[in-house]
Amino acid sequence: MQSFKPLKIFIIGGVAAGMSAAVRARKNNPRSEITVIQKEDVVSYGTCGMPYFIAGKIKKAENLIARSKEEFEQQNIKVLTLHEALYFHHHEKTLFVRDLKSGQNINFKYDKLIIATGARPQNPAISGAHLKNVYSLSTLKDGQNIDAFLTNTLPKSVVIVGSGYIGLEMAEALLARGLKVTIIEKNDHILQSVDPEISEKIITELQINQCDVLLKSALLQIHGTEKVERVTIENFGTLSADMVLFATGIVPNVELAKSSGVVLGKSGAIAINNKMETNLHGVYAAGDCAEVKNLVTNRFDYIPLGTTANKQGRVAGENASGRFAQMKGVVGTSVLKVLNLHVARTGLSSTQASKLGLNFETVLINSITRAGYSPCKKEISIKLVFKKQGGQLLGAQIVGGEGVAKRVDIFAMALHQKMTVYEIAELDLAYAPPFSPVWDPVLVAASQAIKKLENNVKIRKI
Repeated sequence: MQSFKPLKIFIIGGVAAGMSAAVRARKNNPRSEITVIQKEDVVSYGTCGMPYFIAGKIKKAENLIARSKEEFEQQNIKVLTLHEALYFHHHEKTLFVRDLKSGQNINFKYDKLIIATGARPQNPAISGAHLKNVYSLSTLKDGQNIDAFLTNTLPKSVVIVGSGYIGLEMAEALLARGLKVTIIEKNDHILQSVDPEISEKIITELQINQCDVLLKSALLQIHGTEKVERVTIENFGTLSADMVLFATGIVPNVELAKSSGVVLGKSGAIAINNKMETNLHGVYAAGDCAEVKNLVTNRFDYIPLGTTANKQGRVAGENASGRFAQMKGVVGTSVLKVLNLHVARTGLSSTQASKLGLNFETVLINSITRAGYSPCKKEISIKLVFKKQGGQLLGAQIVGGEGVAKRVDIFAMALHQKMTVYEIAELDLAYAPPFSPVWDPVLVAASQAIKKLENNVKIRKI
């Protein structure tokens, strides 16, 4: 192994990106001093698993912890939990930290710095938000608090404000815990990362399972003396509630970076290059506080996902420890489960493509997940977004009863390779009756896209 100069590497943030960076830096540079500053009392936990813990599918919150502080320290990675990084002077390479237990301020000298401060819930300022039983879900402690509340008080009803990934996953979790669930969404469809045609199918699934969805509405006020008793909702009046959960999106934690001279991108997250380096030489950023290159638009964007955070952390750790690595980019692939539906997307939605001024077409197909004679087949729908000229794929959205994750990964690969719908239609995909019809829905969607392109050509000729 190549030997590198011993360095003092400090990492601010100890969840996905931060600990990925720490592990990579330690592997590359055994002689370096690596220190992680973590505001919470735990590190390296799976945020994405918290709704499933609350639903009771994961028995203990501790099961979400990938590695403990002690396990990292056995790798000679120093972890300072309950410590908060306040700011840094890069010219002097000094990091200022507060010990949250003692209140003492400490100064550290560093050679390389990695900012992995993550993001926080973007909760609206609403009267009554200070009351007991008002929650958001971002940290492991948040998940434990919600679970304790559900277990100890047995609430009957909850209002969820917002319908993104957390809002929908928590709707399923709270339905599983026996609550009456109402989702409030200010827009005209839920899950803004997909288009309305996909959203409608999710709403139907929620309603079948006795979950109310109120569109084009907002939470105006939370009422109660000490705890939540009822809420006032725009266009829908007053509703009784024992609990309110804010799931209105996240904002990157960039205050420390900005105050210390780090430049932010247009999205409001930290601007980085392909090495995950900021405008300050030797200062890197990774995870939900940082931008990432969108390979579909060829622009830097804010796409906060766990997979992205881990990849960015690994690249930041490589470069901070003396090696060279690049983060080429992502296409924004994600999947979630909403009751009996699986929902996935990758690339651009038609809403996003319109905002970018792209000349595009779409198709939406309805198919089945297995052979037509299979008693276990499920419905599946695929929407493709593609260029009018040449048919290059721009994005895909899928909703169905099974097999969604496999198929969205095919489209994600196609986006990475800048494939056209013509090329996708020729893919040699696996077939057997328990897994797919002879003509897989992926091929059907691509073939329908080709027909639409060819019809457009005929119309122009006429």
